[in-house]
Amino acid sequence: MTSSAFASDASSKDSGSSGGVFLLLAIQILQNGGIVYGAAFDEQLKLKHHRVDSLDALRPLCKSKYLQSDCSGIYLQVKEYLKAGKQVMFVGTPCQCQALQNSVGTKLSDNLLLVDFVCHGVPNQNLFDDNLAWNTQRFGKVKSIEFRYKGKNVQHPQTLKMVYEKNGKEKSILRMHYQDPFYFGFQKHITLRPSCYQCQWAKPKRCSDITLADFWGIEKANIGLDSKAGVSCLLLNTQKGQEFFLKIREKLSGVNELPIDFAVENNSCLGGPTLMPKSREMFFAEYKAEGYAAVVDKYLVSKRKWVFDLYYAIPKPIRKIVRKLMEHRMKYE
Repeated sequence: MTSSAFASDASSKDSGSSGGVFLLLAIQILQNGGIVYGAAFDEQLKLKHHRVDSLDALRPLCKSKYLQSDCSGIYLQVKEYLKAGKQVMFVGTPCQCQALQNSVGTKLSDNLLLVDFVCHGVPNQNLFDDNLAWNTQRFGKVKSIEFRYKGKNVQHPQTLKMVYEKNGKEKSILRMHYQDPFYFGFQKHITLRPSCYQCQWAKPKRCSDITLADFWGIEKANIGLDSKAGVSCLLLNTQKGQEFFLKIREKLSGVNELPIDFAVENNSCLGGPTLMPKSREMFFAEYKAEGYAAVVDKYLVSKRKWVFDLYYAIPKPIRKIVRKLMEHRMKYE
């Protein structure tokens, strides 16, 4: 079963990279006395899985973080809570969910809600750290990173907000994915782990109870939804997943059941793993030998950067008109 949905409450919706469904699921678990595990940056901007048992601590777990999180010791914690009869929700990449499932086993899984997301792969923390150092040299000490910023003046769904400190004052800057080397490398698929290009879970059959994703292409369904406004795609993979969905159903809008083939057609990593770029091996060889700064200009800067810069310099209302004219022309060619 595949469904579109987004949180009816605007604040809850804006908490997520797409429709804010994760937050509603997490609140449901916590209100039942359960525990939620998800990825969040610590004060050193290391991405780690954290345990949350209060509503106030949920926000750092929200939104996409495009690197691999550290799960050291987490699976043992989850297992102990399940043994104690606690309800636990774990959110992670498909491979992390599979690893936890293997660790827990079937006897303890009744109180475990596994939530994964459609993932096209993850870079590692070392590469992210080097990018932080690269940005620090150019702007100032990086304090926080938000990959899918939804605030004002956002030109594109893939907008990064970076907060940095310079001369004792905190400042922020918005950049689109092609303007940050790490983000661009991730979108270009050149910086992912080798195993990501052979992912066994890049398909509709999942190892989790619920799968979350952006519902790219939802406009094609002609049901009045726009992916750029934030719409989640939900795969309800088990009876348990369907039951939890029903528990939050009244807090959702835009709920439509759609064929799984439609979701696969519009999200490539539901149809197969990410293809490894031919330049990946050369990139990592040069990165290892020469350092991060040496490979940025060669591999991590868009060759069409000037085209994008020019396009996004045009006022948004005019861009919409241009885009509609182009779509109309392509339709009748």
